[in-house]
Amino acid sequence: MKKIALVIVSLILTIGFIGCVPLAIGYAGYAISSSNDKAAQKETDAKNLQTYETYKADAEKLNLERAKANLKFQPVMTFAEWKLAHNIPTPAPEPNLAKSN
Repeated sequence: MKKIALVIVSLILTIGFIGCVPLAIGYAGYAISSSNDKAAQKETDAKNLQTYETYKADAEKLNLERAKANLKFQPVMTFAEWKLAHNIPTPAPEPNLAKSN
């Protein structure tokens, strides 16, 4: 009787373990991919900000030269306007998990 119970318990644990392995592998793959995506997004955001800062500095230099020549200033785009003009997508805001009443 003990042997049968041991075989049944072993069989149940084996079947359960076999089902968990693909789940664990899938989760590990998702976690690695997700962290890579976030790192790539941060790098892209940093490059975009640096490019915008270069644009802004150049626009301000141009406006300084225009002021010396008694010409009208050219408007300098905000970061949001610049991103929109260059078709740079803005990520969706993080959901606010706090309940508001």
